[in-house]
Amino acid sequence: MEIINAQIISELKQQTIGTILSKYQPSKEAQEILEVAWSPQHAVQQLLKNELERDAIQLIAHGLPVMVAIRWGGRVLKQKQDMTTEGEKLLHCVENWLQSPNETLRIRSQQLAERIGLDTDIGWLGYAVFWSGTGSIVAPELPVVMPPDNMVGHAINAAILLSMIDRA
Repeated sequence: MEIINAQIISELKQQTIGTILSKYQPSKEAQEILEVAWSPQHAVQQLLKNELERDAIQLIAHGLPVMVAIRWGGRVLKQKQDMTTEGEKLLHCVENWLQSPNETLRIRSQQLAERIGLDTDIGWLGYAVFWSGTGSIVAPELPVVMPPDNMVGHAINAAILLSMIDRA
């Protein structure tokens, strides 16, 4: 299964990884080799060279623009052979939202993800849509609360890492 490829790495537009690293906590091993002045492309190469694929996935997930990150997560999860009917419904909802982002699909994605749970890769993908920054994350009757800007990265990272465990 291909998770990291040249195309997805090319979507990282930051000059350096400094801003990306401010969004999450790299592993101790990654911290020992990463330098904030590196380009994202070089950082990913070095992580992979040092057999730190999970750290490379995390860096990419937090460095991609929201829509690109969610599309990447969906593409990786779509490679699964054993997705449940509920998982397929949620994946379809995510794909529809990517084509036409709207509040109805964003809320539906969260509802389906909540039903499926965060112990699944597809559940995290659904929450990535909900936390996309396009709407409030609290009940409609409450004052608007927007998600922190690193939530999509956390969710996509979790979705992809869980999908890797499922395939092991």
